Amino acid sequence: MMALVDETKPKKDAAAFEEALLRAAARPLAIVDGKGRILSANDLMNTLLGPSASQILGDCFVGDVIFSGNKKSSLETAVFSSGESVRLQLEPLNDRQGRWLVIAENVSGVTGLRSASELIDPLTGLANRPLVLTQIKHMLDDISDTDGSVTVMCIDLDGFDFINKTYGRPVGDSVLIEAAARIARGVRGSNVIGRLMEDCFVVVVPALSSLEQINAIAQRLISTVSRPFQAPGVADPVIISASGGIAMAPENGLDAESLVQFAETAVGAAKSGGYGTYQFYTSSSGGEIRERRTRISRLNRAIESDELFLHYQPKVSLASGDIVGAEALLRWQDPSSGLVMPTDFIPLAEDAGLMDPIGRMVIETSCRMLKKWQGEGMPFLRLAANVSARQLARRSFFEELQEILAETGVEPDSLELEITESAILDNAEDVIRTLRDVRSLGVHLTADDFGTGYASLSYLRDFPLDGIKIDVTFVGDIDAPDSDGGLAAAVVAVGHSLGMNVVAEGCETRTQLDFLRWRSCDEVQGYYLSPPLPVEEFEALVLSGRRLGAEHA
Repeated sequence: MMALVDETKPKKDAAAFEEALLRAAARPLAIVDGKGRILSANDLMNTLLGPSASQILGDCFVGDVIFSGNKKSSLETAVFSSGESVRLQLEPLNDRQGRWLVIAENVSGVTGLRSASELIDPLTGLANRPLVLTQIKHMLDDISDTDGSVTVMCIDLDGFDFINKTYGRPVGDSVLIEAAARIARGVRGSNVIGRLMEDCFVVVVPALSSLEQINAIAQRLISTVSRPFQAPGVADPVIISASGGIAMAPENGLDAESLVQFAETAVGAAKSGGYGTYQFYTSSSGGEIRERRTRISRLNRAIESDELFLHYQPKVSLASGDIVGAEALLRWQDPSSGLVMPTDFIPLAEDAGLMDPIGRMVIETSCRMLKKWQGEGMPFLRLAANVSARQLARRSFFEELQEILAETGVEPDSLELEITESAILDNAEDVIRTLRDVRSLGVHLTADDFGTGYASLSYLRDFPLDGIKIDVTFVGDIDAPDSDGGLAAAVVAVGHSLGMNVVAEGCETRTQLDFLRWRSCDEVQGYYLSPPLPVEEFEALVLSGRRLGAEHA
């Protein structure tokens, strides 16, 4: 893919890009048509070929070398006036005109020659960092005496290290190629699309008149990139997401290298707040990226030092008031900053590729705790652990779950896995296959945050689920002004129509509890009944025999 010239761009923009490409080259370089006639060339190529350049190149391309399709080739010829033999490297531009990039190799008397890879990223075919910087410099020259603008957007793949480690480098490369293609399709009218480093791409957009335009482009690019990708040789789709950083000229200066660095810094600041977002560069962005790196380092240490642990929030039967189960909720006791809630570190863990060990720890600890309770003769409890979309995307997830169940010896029927509705709907066919395997072990499955992913009844009938969990926002709406609790009631009705157990989470008031009981919701959890508890306090609560739901009847 030689995505150097975007055919959707205005001709003026395309011409400016070609000029930058030729100017940036430190070797003889030309752009030719399908018959080998020169359309544009840099000074080095003009000097090499002399006044008959177009005819000479046309005469060179004979024999098996043809200008059609995506064929890459090279040949040696000795047609130049100097009598020297020069090898020409050919690269198709893949545009509608069938043009080619011609690069002269091994030319004597020309110093400082660089390979073509110093202009073009060999994997994706996009402009690389030196060429991007050259083009930005030309754009900045154009706006220096006007009221124009240049916007630099960096698009960085989230958790790319996780993809490489999980699927291998060849799949990682295919993801990069696909991301480059998606970015190229998602931008119209931009002068440059490039790849700055392994998983970081850049889009340089001139003359945007408003922040609304910039926001629209950033949102479109992140949305376009953040779709599952079916990689060659991989059974399950690879989950991809991206974050963005934006720097603008003249607001952030008129130096090309600084603008790119500012956009890269803004990406890091965006990731510090969670993946799948973007930020504009500010003077505080550098501090945010340093803080993010520090937090990743501390989180790595936390995994190794057992600083992560579980609290347990009771699930109560609305029919009897008995505690029938619990949800295992992750916590982090950071020696530096104290107790850290999962909303503050799970997005960071996902982006840093740390959810594999964390997710396994949650399931493993839950199973060991269940086995302990069963051995101590505690009443039967079903313990729920959350499973992320990334965990489900791994083919090894089912095998790892089997290993944990075998090692701990826990009764599978007492383990429940909660999967967000959005994770179920993404890659539905592959997820259904994985969930069916898990359910065949006897493990219970529940759709978490139900109602936020727009699942249809026809889809739900296909999913091997035992229950659904009403999203906390629907529960909160029960006693909101001008609300009749219709959404929560509808979810209860949907779940029961499919023969599923319905759980409401986030119950915080007596009104909500009474409404859910009236609507025959099966189970409830929330701070009105009990907050998440350390294991010792949870065990004491269960052994006390208190009927939490009955107390509040």
